[in-house]
Amino acid sequence: MAFGVSTASATVIEALKVKGNIPLDPTDPFWSNYGPTKGTHVVLDLDPQMVTNPMWPNPATKWVNVKAVNNGSEIAVRLEWTDSTRNDVMVRSQHYKDQSAVMFPVNQAGEEPPFTMGGDGERVNIWQWKATWDKEGAGRTGNTGMQDMEDQYKYMAMGSGSYYMYEPDGSLKLDNSTPTGEPGTKEAARADRGAGDIAKRSTYVDFGMGKNEGVYNPGRATHNILSDASMRVSPVEDLNAEGFSTLTTQASQNVQGAGNWSNNRWAVVYKRALTNEDQNDTQFTTGKTPIAFAVWNGQNKERNGQKGVTQWHELKY
Repeated sequence: MAFGVSTASATVIEALKVKGNIPLDPTDPFWSNYGPTKGTHVVLDLDPQMVTNPMWPNPATKWVNVKAVNNGSEIAVRLEWTDSTRNDVMVRSQHYKDQSAVMFPVNQAGEEPPFTMGGDGERVNIWQWKATWDKEGAGRTGNTGMQDMEDQYKYMAMGSGSYYMYEPDGSLKLDNSTPTGEPGTKEAARADRGAGDIAKRSTYVDFGMGKNEGVYNPGRATHNILSDASMRVSPVEDLNAEGFSTLTTQASQNVQGAGNWSNNRWAVVYKRALTNEDQNDTQFTTGKTPIAFAVWNGQNKERNGQKGVTQWHELKY
């Protein structure tokens, strides 16, 4: 997920100072021409991502409308852009999803890091909204809301006469229990793996293929946020990177978000506390920060580095 190059001068985005709650709903009148944010938007051009492969010379999204607000305890950024198709299903291999992202340097002192997802020792904090997570009710519905093959093929069935799965239960996630092995060995550094220990694993017979079950899901068993929706606090994934190919999900997810598609436009709100205890998060304490944006159009088969991007701009809050 590489942010690309732009020759345009950096634009200053002024966050409006407000009192009270900041609505997460991007359609709330607060964000409209009838609310306090009227006239505070900035329109930024999106450029092709031509820095690293896979390059993307013709992204579908050419601009993004940006608003920002600060109520003294939280900061929020709202993005809006045109998109004639709503791509919020990611079940089949032919599917691509709509997405948008906001990026900040983690270290607010000194020179800004490369806007190509930071660099070695120059970490960036990326907030990535996904239309699929929004559709699935991320942060509210857990794994029950995740889309499955049955959502695409409603008459899909698996015979229970000769087809079934023995599924392990328990968790494969590392915990804080006492490690085993000689001090200094690799085994000693590992904690108990729960269901990863066959002696601690039980099984059950699962007939058929009901929604979100039927076939053992190793991604969910290992608590991968892309498979385990219970780890999501919102449709926004809180990430870090230090250059190309280093994008990593944070252990602590701290960003709230919500999206809405209407009249051939997406509108997305990101919101987070100005400060927290997470050293991997940007801390909004200096009054201003570099900020960059990216948008993916699923209908145009955009994913990973294939997207519309900006250089660093400046957010004053």
